[in-house]
Amino acid sequence: MIIRPLASHAELDLFNTLPYAYNEELADDLAAGRRRLEWLWVALRGDVVVARVAWWARADGEPPLLLDVFDLDDVSPDRVDIGERLLREASAAVVPDGPVEYGRMLSAQWRDDPAERRAVEDRVAAAERTGARLFVERLRLEWQPPACMPTPSGRLTFRPVADRAELVGLMTDVLDGTLDAHSQTELQTMDPAESAAHQYDSEFLSYSSPREWWRVATLPDGEPVGFVIPARNNYHPIIAYLAVLPRHRGHGYIDEILGEGTRILADNGAARIRAATDLGNVPMANAFHRAGYVTFARAIDLTWDR
Repeated sequence: MIIRPLASHAELDLFNTLPYAYNEELADDLAAGRRRLEWLWVALRGDVVVARVAWWARADGEPPLLLDVFDLDDVSPDRVDIGERLLREASAAVVPDGPVEYGRMLSAQWRDDPAERRAVEDRVAAAERTGARLFVERLRLEWQPPACMPTPSGRLTFRPVADRAELVGLMTDVLDGTLDAHSQTELQTMDPAESAAHQYDSEFLSYSSPREWWRVATLPDGEPVGFVIPARNNYHPIIAYLAVLPRHRGHGYIDEILGEGTRILADNGAARIRAATDLGNVPMANAFHRAGYVTFARAIDLTWDR
């Protein structure tokens, strides 16, 4: 058994002998600096890849943000052992200060497919041996025309976000009662204002799309009700953030706010729009489904306690 990083870009085809829906994106990620050869590792038996692992960063020059490729073959009887060994050796080299979160894309009905379910369980078992634990499962959602576009009711008015201070303030408010697992975890070590500022600076500033797309929803008297962040990440147009302020929840405003974000992206040429929400955030998932978004995939996130 040989465990090592890729030696050159020419080995990307070798790395991709294990299937994954996002294999086609790896070359562009390498070219853009979101991945590096030393972050792509394989376990080889002879010249056959029996396991692989890779990390991803949001931008060139940044450290690994996410472990997002971890695959085992489906024939080796010792594949879980191999996966554990690969993960330990590669992690020691790539993230020596401690592991980052592992996120894996899955099909929408992965539990109903025996082969996919076994593959998921094998990967999770290997990661758990290194100290990982299942953190959250998320729905991946997609809107495509001619899906329905909600008609504005006139109850709300929309305007651009004024500045960073306004948006961070609104984000701070909506963390009260949040159902998002990542936000709940951050609030164990940060106060709401710190958490909101961290997300703004680390995520929102990375979007290449105009900030003029960001919208605050208000009542006729100008009182803010919520906001939506339509954007484009490195891959797709997305609804990056969508929220209603706590004092205005329960009045159906979420549908109109999501509709506004969807319209902005569609009017700017989006052929499809992606979004995600935690499986346990039922009100948000229902709002997306009412707006014509369909669950095209799921994702599981695993984390390591430090």
